[in-house]
Amino acid sequence: MFANPKRFTYGLLSKVRLLLAFGVLALFFCVYISPLQKWSALRAILAYLQFSGALVLGTLYCLVLLAVAAIAGRWYCSALCPLGTLQEAVWTAGRLLTGRRTRFVSPWRLRYAVPALAGIVIVTMNQFLLMDPISNFGRGVRSAYILVTEGVVSMTPITWAMLGMFVFILTLAAAVGRRFCDWCPVGILLGVFASAAPLGVRLRKDYCVSCGNCEKNCPMNCVDSKGKVLDNSRCVLCLRCASVCPTGALEYGTVSPVEKAERREFLRKSGKNFVFLGYLASAFYLGGVLVRRVFPDWVRGKNTSGSIPIIMPPGARNVDNFFANCVGCLACVAACPAKIIRAADSPHPRLDYTNNYCQYNCTECSDVCPSGALVSLRNLKQRTRIGLSALDRTKCVVITRGEACGACAEVCAPRALRMEPLNPGSPLTAPVLDSEYCIGCGGCFHVCPAEPRAFEVTGVTPQVLTPGIRPSDPEDDDAGQGIPVLGDDEFPF
Repeated sequence: MFANPKRFTYGLLSKVRLLLAFGVLALFFCVYISPLQKWSALRAILAYLQFSGALVLGTLYCLVLLAVAAIAGRWYCSALCPLGTLQEAVWTAGRLLTGRRTRFVSPWRLRYAVPALAGIVIVTMNQFLLMDPISNFGRGVRSAYILVTEGVVSMTPITWAMLGMFVFILTLAAAVGRRFCDWCPVGILLGVFASAAPLGVRLRKDYCVSCGNCEKNCPMNCVDSKGKVLDNSRCVLCLRCASVCPTGALEYGTVSPVEKAERREFLRKSGKNFVFLGYLASAFYLGGVLVRRVFPDWVRGKNTSGSIPIIMPPGARNVDNFFANCVGCLACVAACPAKIIRAADSPHPRLDYTNNYCQYNCTECSDVCPSGALVSLRNLKQRTRIGLSALDRTKCVVITRGEACGACAEVCAPRALRMEPLNPGSPLTAPVLDSEYCIGCGGCFHVCPAEPRAFEVTGVTPQVLTPGIRPSDPEDDDAGQGIPVLGDDEFPF
């Protein structure tokens, strides 16, 4: 029997890799549940590190990750994917509690159609978010956070569904390891490149004694100790197998001569599979285009011009861009300091002004969006119309109660609201709305003391630029200064 002189080295590297992965996971948890603004820059960095957003945007970073996978294997899945690391953590905890060991699993070949399907739905109905790892992680964490902090009363059917999917993934992980990774479109796509990579974890059959240590310690179930087979397309380079191998049959390195012969056969079969996937992708793409042409409203579920039932976050531009590119990761929900971005009845977030309003200078949501669903507004946020307010003066307390108010004009940063005398000679002034300058921030709706409120804000598409701040009259120089972010128990005036 051969000894394994690198066993300690691989054990150390495996622990370093695990520490890095858990560090990234911890940072993701911080930015998804922490209300502190100090995480703003970190939110943006972590969001842009995700492959799914790069895939949707078609950025250079996406090509870099594919190139790394084609050369050295699935290092992205090994350290940068929070859902993969969380599954591995749950699997490890399950092993410690139950003593159960994993065994080799050969997944269905149907999974190789997932990347093609994901690519198709990105350009059709965007159900990519149902299988995307960062989307499932973000939705699961935020749903659990809402349940813990706000209680069952704040949970909606969609948040329960998102939490249920998250719990199912983790339950499956506790039982059999990182099984969701077998169907993850990101993992499968990277696995196709990793399967032909010159570097990776290699199994030397002449050294293998089929002891089963590697198979029992593999979180991906991709090592068959009896058949002496290692599925490189599924291997996430955790190096656990190499650290427990007593003979040195498993190591990270280049392809051996025997493997090269097997690789040629694999590549030949892969070529046929890619041709099949090409036909499949073409068929689904053409079908998706047909559906969009024949049933455009059914695909989006919204109008494409004018007012819309929802208020999209700043930077959404229009309904088509928002619903086509949003992967439902809820990074914008976590980043919003006013806590007005929610995913109540759809994985696609929208604004809710019940407890607060959109801050005039805040661009947190568009800064962290990884998929292009929200474009960074920078200095244009103050002029971007995300909605349009409507004023019903018959509900205003100045008219219904004869009480002085003016809270709406005080909070209106672009000065779209001004106070005018209710009647000639009357000391009372009532609000007048100049819609040309309204950006739909919801400030007037939020501070209005009337029941029912005198303001109603509707979403708009596209989100256009307004002229800016309305020139002020001498008597309202103090208007439009805005108010700070309010707590749940605070009142604006």
